[in-house]
Amino acid sequence: MKKWIFILGILLSTGCTSYTELNELSIVNTLGIDYQENQYQLVINVMDGSLDDGKIEENFTTYTSQASTLEEAFQMIYLKSNKRIYLSHIDLLILTEEAINHHLSNIINNFLQNNEYRNNFNVILLKEIPLETFMKEQIEAEQINHLLNTNYKETAMSKPQDLETMMQELFIDQNTFLPTITYENQEILLRGITLIKNYQVLEELSTEDTILWNLLKNTLQKTTISPYTIFENQTLLTTKKNEIYFHFLTTVNQKENFEQSIKPKLLSFLTKFQTKDYDILKLTQKIYQNDYRYYQKTPNLLSKLNFHFSFETKEKENYLQGELFHETR
Repeated sequence: MKKWIFILGILLSTGCTSYTELNELSIVNTLGIDYQENQYQLVINVMDGSLDDGKIEENFTTYTSQASTLEEAFQMIYLKSNKRIYLSHIDLLILTEEAINHHLSNIINNFLQNNEYRNNFNVILLKEIPLETFMKEQIEAEQINHLLNTNYKETAMSKPQDLETMMQELFIDQNTFLPTITYENQEILLRGITLIKNYQVLEELSTEDTILWNLLKNTLQKTTISPYTIFENQTLLTTKKNEIYFHFLTTVNQKENFEQSIKPKLLSFLTKFQTKDYDILKLTQKIYQNDYRYYQKTPNLLSKLNFHFSFETKEKENYLQGELFHETR
């Protein structure tokens, strides 16, 4: 309903005196792309609106097409709809692993060449369920986006990714990520994030690795790494040639052994991807910005990085232990 109110606002602001335009639009909510047997599979969920006696009626429809090119697949969708397919307010793009591994660059080019798109919608990777099967559930993009945002804020086991940021990261160093979901027993299941290198799926991070990744990137707001709960965190990153320094300002439920527990995990995480020649934190770009001369004269820079960790840790005040609780008599 919020989307239709917004569309109504656009029509009114442009001086339209009737709602014919509303009755002729199919608003794309979610767009899914797969690649099977040398053909693109395109699945879109649209909201068809109509105005009757001043009330907006919403109908959800799923369209599917297959073709050797993405452009042809879109044309086939247009032939199936008696309304204009309106792409400007797409909320979610769903990709499969096959679509990424075979034609991610072509998919990106399609979005760049089509002026009707806006590029700030979220992108996710769908695993272990056929795209068409999932799309026929007609789950609204808003529900999936809310799941991503909530888990990012409350658990740090995922992180939303929008198309524009994904494209920028791929253009800079062919290194990006996508939040990952599947669908089981009529429930959406969030599976953390999947890394992409050179336009190919590299690997899926475990939930703990995703937490460590957010902690190192200074994008962690709250999480639990048993037995510790992190309530607040700020990560400060500095570089000096090939020396990388992370300083964490962290509020936890208990300080005892926290630093000793988390340091080996952070080091193991970073060295694992250093060995795989995957700059998961884009640290070489930081060195490029801070010390271009050193960057320029140092080949295989990623393999030469050394990591250092320091912490300023405090315990969250417990109101029930009496520090800030006073009995009134």
